[in-house]
Amino acid sequence: MNTYIRIIDGVNNGVKSIVSVMLAVLAVLVVLQVTTRFVINVPLAWTEEIARYLMIYIVFLGSGLAMRHNQHIAIDFLLDVIPHKNKARLQTIILSISAVFCLLLAYYGAQLTFMVIGQSTPTLQYSMAWAYAAIPLGALLMLLNTVALLLNPKKVEDSIDRIVGESK
Repeated sequence: MNTYIRIIDGVNNGVKSIVSVMLAVLAVLVVLQVTTRFVINVPLAWTEEIARYLMIYIVFLGSGLAMRHNQHIAIDFLLDVIPHKNKARLQTIILSISAVFCLLLAYYGAQLTFMVIGQSTPTLQYSMAWAYAAIPLGALLMLLNTVALLLNPKKVEDSIDRIVGESK
């Protein structure tokens, strides 16, 4: 169990570095696009396309990172009204439902990725599967991080305290 959590945290550190680089490249591409379009009046179409797909990857990979710290948007009114002893159980149920959702998203995202292999992107003419692959990759990362949360009840309790605003 601890080995799994250490491995997932190592994977998350690598993904965090990759997402950081993607964000920096995205910023450079957007500045380049604006400069070439409005200053030089010779827009570079490929910068917009790469920026769009980078944004998709940043969102899906970042969702996996957010899952590790239970930082996704949530409707938490049930956590406010139930007794403290049942909050961990409710959070475990919620995480289990999230795990099933991530598994389904990874499965159907992979199917969708394979369906678009023959299609090409408009400007750069590479396979659309590269863009769609962000869906199963992000869902798989979210699933792995959800399992890590379920294996670490202390992390779940800490996240409940952060969500509800209680301190022990």
